[in-house]
Amino acid sequence: MSWLMIGLLAMITFFNRFAFFSRLTRYQPGEEMGTFLSFSAQSVLTAIWLPIVFSYEPAAGLSWDLDYLLAAVLVTLLTLLRLPTLAVVVIGMGGFFLLRWLGGAHTLWAMLP
Repeated sequence: MSWLMIGLLAMITFFNRFAFFSRLTRYQPGEEMGTFLSFSAQSVLTAIWLPIVFSYEPAAGLSWDLDYLLAAVLVTLLTLLRLPTLAVVVIGMGGFFLLRWLGGAHTLWAMLP
């Protein structure tokens, strides 16, 4: 079933991109649709990071890893500075990996005087 879903999503993605970028079709979205589509990158990124940062387990409730939370705050601040989306993703990932490479937020917090 999961391979069927992956295949269907791949087909939907392909045909959407084909409709927008192909020279065979002359489809031009209207101004409202263009405005709507301008938020798609941020929506997809939110759908990816939200379950990672905040995890819910029925027995434990809502919990989060401090490293993920700090990386999410960094990315939020970079987004508020209106940096390009790719720069935000690269800097956010680099900040997260640097934080993990240094031993995590708890280790860094313990090293402060």
